[in-house]
Amino acid sequence: MTFSRLFGLCCFLFSGVLFAQSGPRTMRLLPLGDMPPYRQEIRDGVAYELEPPPGSIPPRELVIGSGKGTAEGCPLSLGRVSAPVKVPQGGGQLALRKKGDGDESTPWLNLDKPEKGDFMVVLWRDPEKKSWELPRGLVLPDSAEAAPEGSVRVVNVSPVTIAIVFEGEKIALPAGKTWQRAVPVGKEAMIQVGAVDAAGNLRRVHAGSVFQNPGERTLVAVYKADGVDPRRALKAVVQREPVNPAKR
Repeated sequence: MTFSRLFGLCCFLFSGVLFAQSGPRTMRLLPLGDMPPYRQEIRDGVAYELEPPPGSIPPRELVIGSGKGTAEGCPLSLGRVSAPVKVPQGGGQLALRKKGDGDESTPWLNLDKPEKGDFMVVLWRDPEKKSWELPRGLVLPDSAEAAPEGSVRVVNVSPVTIAIVFEGEKIALPAGKTWQRAVPVGKEAMIQVGAVDAAGNLRRVHAGSVFQNPGERTLVAVYKADGVDPRRALKAVVQREPVNPAKR
């Protein structure tokens, strides 16, 4: 092989590496919490819904970096995983701002993104201040390698250790941690999640079966109920989804 052809081959391979490193990368957001009570007022005999009190719900839309200009927005809805949004390559801090806020504003949330791969951010409000103006966030790998086909993942963002019973296996999952197992495609597996209450009794948070079609995975996110006088201290959001949600 001549030098020129060898040089050309090296350039081609190198450009391929660069393309792979700079390819699309996404982030999804999952805000967890309870909606505030419905409020309305009567004006001239007509009922009008009132806006929720400040801090009682997360921002309706976030953007990466500056909230002004043409930045891609990410709408938020309690208990639902957002659509994927593109994020820069590499690690470091990522600023999330409310739609409409500029670079000079204080970010709604600063988070440390992983060095590579897609990721999800589970969000909840400060349990003491009970305000979405003081958010908390847990960053989780969200790629097909980290949460592959047939996997079930439990995320605990509640303030206490939870108990998991999965196909007879008993697991204690501390606050801020995750647990994951594989379920063969086409097989049904039983899972229960609970926690010990103030009286020392085990209270069930979620119980059900996990059944996944080819190309699917399941997420169970456990959080502290933050509504007005909730009947249960903890709640769970369960989502079965395609491994590649961007192609839904």
